[in-house]
Amino acid sequence: MQLSPRPLVDGRLQADLALCSATLAAAGQTRYAWRKRLTRTDTGRHGERIIRARVSSTTNDSDNDSKPRILVVDDSRVMRRAVTKILGNDYDVIEAEHGEDAWTLLTNDETIQVVFSDLSMPYLDGYGLLAKLREAEDERLQDIPVIIITGKEDDEAAKTEALAKGATDFITKPFDSVQLLARAKAHVRFEQTSRKLSKTTATLELEAAIDGVTGLGTKLYFTKSANENLAYAKRHGLRLILVRMEVDNFNALFIKNGKEAANAVLERVGRILAETIRQEDKAARIGLASFACLLQSTMLEGAQRLAERLRHEIAAEEFVHGEHHMRTTVSIGLAEPALRQETSVDDMLTAAETNLATAMNAGGNRVVMETVVSEVPSTAEQRAHPEPDLEAALSLLEEGRQDELAPSAPALVHRVAPLLTYLANNAKGEFQKLLKALGATDKS
Repeated sequence: MQLSPRPLVDGRLQADLALCSATLAAAGQTRYAWRKRLTRTDTGRHGERIIRARVSSTTNDSDNDSKPRILVVDDSRVMRRAVTKILGNDYDVIEAEHGEDAWTLLTNDETIQVVFSDLSMPYLDGYGLLAKLREAEDERLQDIPVIIITGKEDDEAAKTEALAKGATDFITKPFDSVQLLARAKAHVRFEQTSRKLSKTTATLELEAAIDGVTGLGTKLYFTKSANENLAYAKRHGLRLILVRMEVDNFNALFIKNGKEAANAVLERVGRILAETIRQEDKAARIGLASFACLLQSTMLEGAQRLAERLRHEIAAEEFVHGEHHMRTTVSIGLAEPALRQETSVDDMLTAAETNLATAMNAGGNRVVMETVVSEVPSTAEQRAHPEPDLEAALSLLEEGRQDELAPSAPALVHRVAPLLTYLANNAKGEFQKLLKALGATDKS
């Protein structure tokens, strides 16, 4: 039902009118049309309201596009218009009647740089808006400056609570134009500087993580990622294999064909590497013609097949850049160390590079590997007796069907080896008791 407009005659409006008159008078804008009869129309329940973003009427749309955007949140239309009147010449001002409207605008408009908000509002007050902003997942909302507009009714306790919830600054009614503009200018400049710094930081982090030639990770990325994966593998008794790959005679290729052609070779080698490994594996360029890859939960035999496939594909590739037609090969070293508490990524790299050096010294274009983990079952054994599920094996033991496990014994030993290594490193007391018990059983 359409309701007839009715005058606002409540006490708060009269107080707001007085404050706005003082504010506009101080701003030298006493000609503002306060003589108009102010009316409002009921808007129904909260769920039926339509959010209105009122833009300053003193500027056109093209001007607004180039101005910093400020959001004013106050359930008093009079106060919103007063702030808009003062800031409208320098800023693109939009309005919200309370915290819920403001939250919707803020989550959908990334151009808002500063918020001026009252504390006492229906639906969601200033405290609630502050809490939602500072607890948001979006860092932009977490950091956006919020200046709280306080009145005489807001005591020090209210300001202290607002500050604790994340208020950036305060401004007290009635405020003059100089004070309001100064606050807006300072916080807009701060927000713009923060955005630039965030973009610069993000760009630097991206540049530090991604190699510009190959698109693979950098050495910094690889070290960080490898340390995380190593810690996870130690906790869960998983296998890790480190692969080191070097382009053979790269310096000669560089000198003969030039930097651009040499970089084209590296870019293609990096792409072949990225297309060969699994999504969960980590690959990086860690030197001029040096690559590293960390393979997770992989059998050494599978890692060897991957390395041989890489070697064959790169050797068969013709690298073309302009008039340059080039061929090259790679040497690869693989290492699978036993993962102890003291094992580090540097230890793994050293082991893999030792094998890489062996491959290069033997003439290159070959794969050398080493493991110190328990012996791996042959491919034929794996096909004849696939690795059993440990839960199924335990169930067979409980049922007295040990004979059925005999063919799978080698695979079971291999399967539980990482777990036994983990227990030996992390539960030494209980593990030693188990070993003694097994020894006593063997003697009997």
